[in-house]
Amino acid sequence: MVDELARLVDQSALASEVPLAIAVCNGAGKVDEVSRGRWPDGRLVRITDRFYAASLAKQVTGAAAAVLVREGRLDPDLPVAHYLPDMPEWAGDITARHLAHHTAGLPAAGQVEPAEGDWTDALVLAALQRLPELVSAPGTAYLYSNLGYVILAHVIARAAGCAFPRFATTRLFEPLGLDDIGFVEHAISNFPQASLMGPSQPLTMGDGGVWATAGAFSKWLHHQNRDTLGIADLVTAPGKLISGDLVDYGWGLGLRRRNGQSLFIHGGEWTGSAAKAVRSPSTGIAIAAMSSGASMGELTALIEAVLEEWIGG
Repeated sequence: MVDELARLVDQSALASEVPLAIAVCNGAGKVDEVSRGRWPDGRLVRITDRFYAASLAKQVTGAAAAVLVREGRLDPDLPVAHYLPDMPEWAGDITARHLAHHTAGLPAAGQVEPAEGDWTDALVLAALQRLPELVSAPGTAYLYSNLGYVILAHVIARAAGCAFPRFATTRLFEPLGLDDIGFVEHAISNFPQASLMGPSQPLTMGDGGVWATAGAFSKWLHHQNRDTLGIADLVTAPGKLISGDLVDYGWGLGLRRRNGQSLFIHGGEWTGSAAKAVRSPSTGIAIAAMSSGASMGELTALIEAVLEEWIGG
């Protein structure tokens, strides 16, 4: 099917010079991969090149939390202050479950992102210390916030007793046999995409931080389709507000339907970076597309074309 995938890429609205990688993993675990474009140094993009996965990292963070919940090491309904006692007073009102579903009442990251400098854990934690109160009472509204996933990564680290990136590597990626994927805390300049990502580097863990090949991320999605980690019932459950209304967001996953079947999606962007992931447990199809220069709309259109080709309308 790699020829079909290449045809769909070449027929898409994406310019051939835009760095792009897309991978489709089927229910048997077979991966088809295509790359296009050139990096600023003129080198052709290869399927072995890692891209910044941006907010696709949230589903990895959600999975890490779910593994700890399964092991009885993290109670998702205890106040965050139980795990992070140095947080402000409002942390006594929010839980890891609130953070995972974006119902904690935290502001959007855009309210604290720096005009200059890097987006780091230290910057986020300092901004949170200055936050006098929550935007809304926990559990009363859905408000997407990168800040919450940075906090959640720190909760996971405290519950696990080790650094969050290490936990993700040793308890998620390595057991699944996944190479070419991981949280990168500092040396992102080693990746060719980094030169296209603007003066402010994304260095936080939890809301982002994952660098991966499209193929490796599609294999991650494949394992989630198969529920290899045994956490599907946790991460795919919708959020629930105090009002009883459901939120179509799981633990790092957008919850959608296609042809009456569940479809789990997420996208993410940073300057010079766009990524999108879609998986369908009923068909076994998992798609990861990453680019530097494509818009989210262009990636979405390409993935929709792949879905039409692989599983029909």
